[in-house]
Amino acid sequence: MHPIGSLIHKPRRVIVMRNQLKNSYLFIFVVTLVYSVVFVASEHLQGALWDDEIGFWDTSLEFSHQLLPSLSQIQDYNQFNTPLPFIVFGILEYLFRLGPFAARLLSFFSSLGIAFLIGWPTDKSSIRSIFSLLGLFLFPFFLLLSGRLYTDIIAAFLGLIGTVLYLQNRHFVSGISFALAIACRQFMIAFPAAIATHELVRSIYCRKWPSLSFFVPAGAALTILIWVAFFGDLAPATAIANRSVPENQQSLFALSVNNGLYSLSTLGWAYVIPEFLLLNRQFKFSKAALIKLILIAVVMIPLFLSFPPLQTSLSVFTRVTNKLPYEWLSLSLFMILGILTCWRFSRIDLAFWMILFNSGIMMKAVAWDKYALPIIVIFWYFQARNIDSRDDFLSLRCRSTDIPQVARN
Repeated sequence: MHPIGSLIHKPRRVIVMRNQLKNSYLFIFVVTLVYSVVFVASEHLQGALWDDEIGFWDTSLEFSHQLLPSLSQIQDYNQFNTPLPFIVFGILEYLFRLGPFAARLLSFFSSLGIAFLIGWPTDKSSIRSIFSLLGLFLFPFFLLLSGRLYTDIIAAFLGLIGTVLYLQNRHFVSGISFALAIACRQFMIAFPAAIATHELVRSIYCRKWPSLSFFVPAGAALTILIWVAFFGDLAPATAIANRSVPENQQSLFALSVNNGLYSLSTLGWAYVIPEFLLLNRQFKFSKAALIKLILIAVVMIPLFLSFPPLQTSLSVFTRVTNKLPYEWLSLSLFMILGILTCWRFSRIDLAFWMILFNSGIMMKAVAWDKYALPIIVIFWYFQARNIDSRDDFLSLRCRSTDIPQVARN
């Protein structure tokens, strides 16, 4: 580089470094403040057991009598979700005898790990990462569960780790992370399945053989079959026998389209709108975009009318819709949010497949906005690192190594 050019570029680098340093201080301040409030509000992680924590702790104690549980213990316990968090909580209790505090501390640090992965400023996405973290904080269940003996934060952390490692082409450790996430919550299958589908479609599009980027996440997703075979059902026999089982979980092929649509509406208020407000996302109202919106509405409106989202007492958003004077207003609000989500993610890329698989898996779950936590965490990471549909990882764009030699010639 010419000496004059180096003098011009050097101050720019200094300015970038100074801005990154300032934003790092801002990040540390925000995280320290927020997590101090969480720590104090949870009575230093030692408050009374709350809601599902009671049953989760009872199950964890079943795994605390020895360092490693027996196969019979893993196969039969009184919870619907896969056992890894309860095993880990039980091991912590066996080793330290700290009660629920140790399990809550693990969830707390998992939440901190998510916050650092999303919010830590880099030279390419400095203030953007902090706004993305604030967007995640706006989702009520993230901070609410960060100091609780719940499985969701740990599952979301492992799912995010798996996604980050996939983006770094570290496929084997990514697959392990996804398999562990599925061992925490069955619905985490949505993310390796989405990645595998995205890689397979891109392989076909680019006319190349699938690589590890397809086979490893596909293998991780298939670990759900091991759990189904191990339990002999979708969940342990004791849980199915002793607890009230929703209709859509009473058999392998029972589905609730209502709950899948509910998950789309949840993403509308919990992610799409905050993304637009915080990151000043621009929607291009071109003729093509308008036609796409109309086509989405033509498909989605009959679906919402035929399968209206179920509003349960578990939902935070239901507290808003219950205050509306007419039921049709509530349905219209759900419908608008669902259409908005589909329009936002209408480009066929990795995020599209994640939406598709997540909403499909939610047809087997209860209508609860808490279950949107993992996908919201991953999407805010994409925004924090400025990864979008133009990126080679997320789009169908072929890399130079993807294009066959004949095509390049």
